[in-house]
Amino acid sequence: MENLCLRLSNIDRVGLVQDISNILAAYNINIVSMEVQPNTIYLEIEQLSGQRKDVLLDNFKKVSQIVNVQEILYMPHQQTVQQLQAVLTTASDGIIAINYQQQITQYNPAAEKIVHLPYEKVIGQLFSAVFNSAGFPLLDTLKDGLAFDNREVFLHQTKGHYLTSARPIKDSAGRINGAVAILKDIGDVRKLVDSFTGHRKNEFHDILYQSKAMQKVVETIKAIATGTSTVFIRGETGTGKELVARAIHATAPQAQKMFVPINCAAIPEALLESELFGYERGAFTGAEKNGKPGLFEFADGGTLFLDEVGELPLTLQAKLLRVLQERRVRRIGSSEEIPVDVRIIAATNQELEKMVADGRFRADLYYRLNVIPLFIPALRERREDIPLLTRNFFQRFSIRLHKTVSTISETAMTKLVHYDWPGNIRELENVIERAVNLVMGAVILAEHISFDYDFKFATDSQQSQLATLSYGTTITKAVAQVEYDILVQAMRQYHTSRTMGRALGLSHTTVIKKMHKYGLKFPQFDS
Repeated sequence: MENLCLRLSNIDRVGLVQDISNILAAYNINIVSMEVQPNTIYLEIEQLSGQRKDVLLDNFKKVSQIVNVQEILYMPHQQTVQQLQAVLTTASDGIIAINYQQQITQYNPAAEKIVHLPYEKVIGQLFSAVFNSAGFPLLDTLKDGLAFDNREVFLHQTKGHYLTSARPIKDSAGRINGAVAILKDIGDVRKLVDSFTGHRKNEFHDILYQSKAMQKVVETIKAIATGTSTVFIRGETGTGKELVARAIHATAPQAQKMFVPINCAAIPEALLESELFGYERGAFTGAEKNGKPGLFEFADGGTLFLDEVGELPLTLQAKLLRVLQERRVRRIGSSEEIPVDVRIIAATNQELEKMVADGRFRADLYYRLNVIPLFIPALRERREDIPLLTRNFFQRFSIRLHKTVSTISETAMTKLVHYDWPGNIRELENVIERAVNLVMGAVILAEHISFDYDFKFATDSQQSQLATLSYGTTITKAVAQVEYDILVQAMRQYHTSRTMGRALGLSHTTVIKKMHKYGLKFPQFDS
């Protein structure tokens, strides 16, 4: 049975603690722990039966200068330990702590993943017995009390290089009684630099564009970022909705606080509620001993990004709506409401309006989320950005894959520009990574570009055969053929000159003129 925890609000006076101790002694009740703070005394005692507890509480209330007696779930030190454990568990960087005897006392899941050693084989062991301490200078911090930042270390366990920072742990008297280190994969150097220099200076550096369509999106982001209103990002899969959400957060007043993303479609329904709202200890079978705060609490003061929000079950939609309205969360198994100050950015690739009409999404939640709608254009609607994105991708993958790719042929680029990209930027990234893997030299050719969907296009070798023809005639015919093919493909997909015009970046009158030029009519493509 859990112990009974009490908070006694009081007006400080001499002898108050003694009076409380005398009452407990009179009822033969042992004190498990006591914490004394200005105007508040916290007690942890053995659990009492209903009548016995009521009598004890009444006696406390009769003590001079005690203002209020309240039953609480945790002692302050327990809550601190719980919060620390939650931070260690959810941190993306490895965290390793040692005590003054050089024993490992903290070893979080991220460290377990980096080092590839299970928790059971590390915790309690001597640091030097687990790590090559000559190359991992945490013991120097323990000995000398000197902190260090971003020192590169090599771990024999993984044959990999990492960045580590360390700090001494001191008691209230300033004596060193431990040390703690953060371990980061060196592949995350760019993110680390962003955190040091301040991402606010380059809020949009990851959004690559030159199209008017994306220019409008960026201008909207700049206009809305400084507020706190809910933003609803709409767009197809792979258009970069999370990238846009991060840009909004980076330019907002909450930029120095947490950005917490969650994919509502990636977490089983049975776990989604506890992830979002947290739970108290004993809330359900398998729950952590001390409970767990939810993502709303972690994002307090910052931004919570709800990706694929259309996948939320109706029961959770109702609970989310209440949180958005009242700005308070209630953990599973608790009656206490916790105030949260969180900016919500939601995203979906679904037609929520149809889901509302079908009863699969709450209309009231839809309107609560749709305060500032932001539509991200599909890649086929911003083809001018494909060359810029392509160069960024092949430069990045060339470095990562130790290749010497420096350019892409005109034919290969034309092939990319003319493809419809159902998977949008994510698909383009995959296609370029595949091409960089296949290329042997410095130039990506059309032969290296392959798609997940059927798409016929002349290869570089086929294109080179055109060079033997009359140059002027070849260019004229080639341009006409490409223009004809694009029009035919657009007619099959969009069915009207106006939607074709929006997709191709042309006025609908220009589209009609070009169709007339090639003798094209819509009924030809009804099938």
